[in-house]
Amino acid sequence: MPTTPATVTAKGSWEPSAPAPHHVLQDAHLPVMTLRESALTNNTAVMQAYVERHGLLFAPHMKTHMAPALAQRQIDAGAWGVTLASVQQAMVAWEHGIRHVLIANEVLDPAGLRWLASRRAVDPSSDVLCYVDSTAGGDAAAAAASAVDGELHVLVEVGFPGGRTGARSAAAAVSVAGAASDAGLVLRGVSGYEGGLPGVDEARAYVAGVLDVAAAVRPLVAGPRALLTMGGSAWFDAVSEAVAARPDDLDVLLRSGAYLTHDDGFYEERTPFHRHPTEGALRAAIEVWGRVTSCPEPGLALVAVGKRDISFDEGLPVVRQIRTGGTADATQSVPAPGTVTVTRLDDQHCYLALATGVALTPGDVVVFGISHPCTVFDKWRQVHVIDDDDTVLETIATWF
Repeated sequence: MPTTPATVTAKGSWEPSAPAPHHVLQDAHLPVMTLRESALTNNTAVMQAYVERHGLLFAPHMKTHMAPALAQRQIDAGAWGVTLASVQQAMVAWEHGIRHVLIANEVLDPAGLRWLASRRAVDPSSDVLCYVDSTAGGDAAAAAASAVDGELHVLVEVGFPGGRTGARSAAAAVSVAGAASDAGLVLRGVSGYEGGLPGVDEARAYVAGVLDVAAAVRPLVAGPRALLTMGGSAWFDAVSEAVAARPDDLDVLLRSGAYLTHDDGFYEERTPFHRHPTEGALRAAIEVWGRVTSCPEPGLALVAVGKRDISFDEGLPVVRQIRTGGTADATQSVPAPGTVTVTRLDDQHCYLALATGVALTPGDVVVFGISHPCTVFDKWRQVHVIDDDDTVLETIATWF
């Protein structure tokens, strides 16, 4: 993976070049995905300052980007470690030297559980945790740990009716905790996820309930400190508010991940920093660049960017810039709201509706902002990090 600028030969294919600046339009075979270094730097600092100000630990969700270079940036800034969604993702983090890993799911795969249970024997300084939300999950974890003579550290997940996973009541969560402890698992505390709730008030009430469960299972937690982990990227202020009066022996680990790149849609609308502007502000770092290939009729332009290149599950892309002429010295313009609008995506085509009086020309470059970072990273194996003058600073790899 080159750390100096490189020449783009195709999507995800790079050839090292002489150590001289390269402009993303000069050298890229579009479409490409880029990250603004200035936005990454800002967002990293803002979020780390937030968790430190509120006395929280931080394990940002690496599944957002699955880029070890970005995860290391987050850890270097002060994060405890990373959160992952699966054992396979955890293996990627481990192979890249990350030893503090939280899997935010109950794991039932026997091979995966055996791998988790063997980590402390491989590296005694590691801290690897996963969830349990059922006695079946606890029994499977205990059997796997016994098979490798290992040790599994778990958190009891507390859910809510209609939500994703987790025990559906405080009583059920306490029962799962007791069964896990009796089975020989190392109970570390509780977990939850408030992101599926409709608003910050509902999230706050839910987190308060999980905090009560943490108190109820505390006698089963060995060691001087217990752990509560929570936090998506939309309502994490509800977490910090609800746990403000937590016991002194309870650590709170926030898992928010989308903050690093932010977006121009789903999270821009919901970020807690709009509700608490004195806490900081995030900037959208992700851009996907595509070239206009057809203007077949008035009011319509087609760009060679589609569902295989850009996220669309939480809203269509937005047009951030037009680069008329599409070269390094292109004229840059920001279209007025509503004048250039994405209306549809095919696999490899983006439909732009142009207001009366607006015209594009084949060869022009359109720079898109996205909604929902998690489903754009997985479309790219390599991503450019660029300076504000569009110079490629670094090429980072993703590991999906």
